[in-house]
Formats: sequence, C-alpha cells, structure tokens
Amino acid sequence: MAAQTPVPGCPQHKGMGFMYVCKSCADELIWVDCVTDSHYGHKMGKLTDYVADQKREIQQYVDKLSKTDIPKIKEDIREQETSGGGYKEVISDIKRQGKQMKDNIDNAIDLLVKMCTELEKLNKKVSEKNKTALTKYLREDLEPKLDRCQQVLTSGITVDVTTLAREIRNTSIDPPSPRRLQTVEFKPGTISTELLERMLGKVLVDEEDQSYKPIPTPVVLSEFTTSFYYDVCRTCLTGDEAWLSYWDAESVYRVDFKGSVKETIECKVKVTLISVSPTTDRVWFCVSEDGSIREITMGGDIVTRFNVNNTPSSLCITSDDMVVVVGMKGGIQLYTTDGRAVSAGAGRPCRQVAVVPHHMVSCSLTGDVAAVDFDGVGYDDYIAGKKPDKQPHVIVMDKHLNLKFRCKDIGTIKSNGSSSQSSKFYPGDVCFDGAGDILVTEEITRSVLLIDGNTGRCMRTVYTSDGSKPWCISLLKDGTLWVLHEDNRTKILKYK
Repeated sequence: MAAQTPVPGCPQHKGMGFMYVCKSCADELIWVDCVTDSHYGHKMGKLTDYVADQKREIQQYVDKLSKTDIPKIKEDIREQETSGGGYKEVISDIKRQGKQMKDNIDNAIDLLVKMCTELEKLNKKVSEKNKTALTKYLREDLEPKLDRCQQVLTSGITVDVTTLAREIRNTSIDPPSPRRLQTVEFKPGTISTELLERMLGKVLVDEEDQSYKPIPTPVVLSEFTTSFYYDVCRTCLTGDEAWLSYWDAESVYRVDFKGSVKETIECKVKVTLISVSPTTDRVWFCVSEDGSIREITMGGDIVTRFNVNNTPSSLCITSDDMVVVVGMKGGIQLYTTDGRAVSAGAGRPCRQVAVVPHHMVSCSLTGDVAAVDFDGVGYDDYIAGKKPDKQPHVIVMDKHLNLKFRCKDIGTIKSNGSSSQSSKFYPGDVCFDGAGDILVTEEITRSVLLIDGNTGRCMRTVYTSDGSKPWCISLLKDGTLWVLHEDNRTKILKYK
C-alpha cells in the first residue's frame, strides 16, 4: 500500500480542525464556519458519522485482505512450489508408451528372425538328405555305369558292345528327386509416421491437442501490383487467370498469372460485387443502385437477368448454374437465373438471416454456401470496441441455405473449466478448397485461415502476410491460391 497522506486542517481557517463533511463537495472535510460561507447551501454530514463509515470501510478491506486475498495468494504460492503442471508425469507416460512400442517392435523383429532361423534349420536338414541320396545315386549307379561303358569301348568286343547298347536302350534312368528347398524373402511394410504418431499418442494442453504439426510454408508462384484498385478476386475455370473488380467501380478486369490485363469490361454502372459461374465461366455482378443482377455474355455484352426488391451486396452462382445466391441487407436468398425466388416448401423462399452479407461463394463439391457478414460494424470501430454487441463472422449454409454454423472466432482458450475468446475475428473474404473446407482472409491476424467445413473449427493458418492485410482470396482447382492485400499487392501461392 502507498504511504499514507496526512489530511491537513481546514485550508480556509488556519489552525482549526474539522467539524463537518460536505456531501456536495465529494466529502470534503470542513470547519464549522465553512458551513455559512464557502459551503453555504451544501448538503452536510457529521464528521463522527463519516469517520465511523470510513473505519467500517477500512475494516472491510482488512477483512478482505486477511481472510481472502492474502490466503489465496499464499495458497497460489504453495501450489507453484509443489505443482509443476504434471509435466514429469506426462514425460514419464510418454517414455513408458514409447518403450512399450519399442518392446512390441523388438518382439515383432524377434518373431520374424526366429521364424527365419527355424526355416533355415529345416532347409538345412532337407538339403543334407538330398545330398546323401544324390551322392549314393552317383556312386552306386551312375559312376559304375560309366566305368563299364568305358571298359566296353576300350575292349571293343562285339558281343559286349551290342549287349551293353541294348541294356542302355532298355534302361530308364530315374534319379532321386530332391525335396524342394523353401525360399524366403523379406517384404518391408510401409513405415507410416502418421500411424506411429497415433500409436504413441498426443499431448493435450488444457484439453486441447498441442501435438507438433509442421505447417508447410506456402510457395509464392507469382507476385504483382495492378494499376487499378480491386477488392474482389474470382478465378476462372481454365488457365491461370482471374476476374477483378472494385466496389462501386464501373470496370471489371481479367488478368493473367503475372497481373497483365487480358480483358477490360466497361459495365457503365457501379459494380457492387462480381461472381464467376463455375460451369460457364461467365461473370455475373450485382448493382446496389437499381437492385439488378447482371451477366456478362461471351461477347462482352451485359444483360440484366433480374432485379431484387432489396439492396444486393453480394452474389454467387451455384455449381449447376441454375441458381443465383444473392446477399442483401438483412438476408441471403436463392433465385433461379431468370429471377424466380426458389421455394423452401409451403411457398416460403429459401432464405437465411444476415445483416450485411459480402463475398459469397458456393462449393462445387458439397453445394454449401459461405458468406462473410460484417454485422454492420466497420473494421476501425470493431477494433476500437465502439460496437461491442456486433461480431463479424462467416456464415456457412447448405445448398438450401439451412444454417450449418457461424464462425465468430479463431478459437478458444480453456481455463479453470471456462472458455474465453482467444482473439478478435474480422473476416474479409472466403472460398472453398477441394475438400469442402473454407479458406478465410482474417484482417486482424493478417492471415489466411483454414476452417473445417463441417464444424467451423479453425484448423490451421495457411498463410500469414509479411505486410498489409489480406483482403480477398480465390482458389483454382489446381491449388493455385490468389491472395489480394490491402496495398493492392497480389500474391499467387501454391496451396497445400
């Protein structure tokens, strides 16, 4: 506690003490004469009552220190001295499990070696028997026959030659058949590091899996800066190209892998957001000013397909190219490409609640739809905490816009049985990968995150910017990942 500061006497009446407390002046201590001059008309209190209240407050503080705060700190100190977090036990368990695995491997090795040793002994016995039989046949049959033939040939006696020749022609040679020796070879199994890790086990920190998993560093295939601003990137079906647009700009651009502009479409209206059809590769866009949904045809002509009653803020085309998902202030809704609202049954439209949905995409694998919803709060206000009741998030729905989950944070930290948000979360753009999981640009951590497409759990960080925030993102089928940054710099990465 800080050193006590002595309370001086009444500053208006030197040498005089205190008699009253002025309630109107933050419990200022005053002399009796102050009541009628500098504190005239103020609400007063007796000094004795005030001092008694102060003593009770001090006593309550003393009780809190002696009965609660100090004992708790002492207990925490004892716990720190006696508890090491259980690491020794965990290390011992890891070594015990590892030793058991090693023993099992040694036993498996010994078993295979023993089997080979027994087979070797058996083959040796068979080989000895074969050798004995063949040797006997050689010495008692073949070699005597050879000697006799040589003798007859040497003597040349006609009777002996013809007799032996007849014997040879009428004699069938049946040498002993050796028993087959067993052949042996070793076919190594596939060594699976993943299987070994599963057998060994995992380390849980506060009930979360903290096993080390090296994250591959993304390979930068290309990097460029365009001469124009854009905040939406949607890759084409074929080739290393993408369509780019900027909110309220009147032009959209098709650029290649190096950032060279291959085509410019003058829309003559302020384009709110674009989408590329996953089947026709044509560009669709929405216009907030008149609520129109438009398509750019193969010849570059712009056709208005339909209008919506609300203000459209985003759109995407489903994989069958039959349905347009339109994000509007207050919700997300399905339409056919000619503007008819898709029904969810009983005449109700397929609809999902949202505040301001942006940057929507459809998954070609599952048909799921994902959208970013800023919840009506800008980045600066959200960081400053000016709208604490607002929470930007990612909405993931099935193809009928039934809600699967809302991802509102990167993860949680568990402590003493409770969960708390580990950090703020401000998503910028989304896209699906080939497995149906979701890539999200996250502006606070300046990173691209991978979100589980079934649970909404953040699985890992795919990419972290070395400078400005990543804004928008798009992924080609071959794993080429386009990431636009706030400073108008684009990186094309190899996604793993």
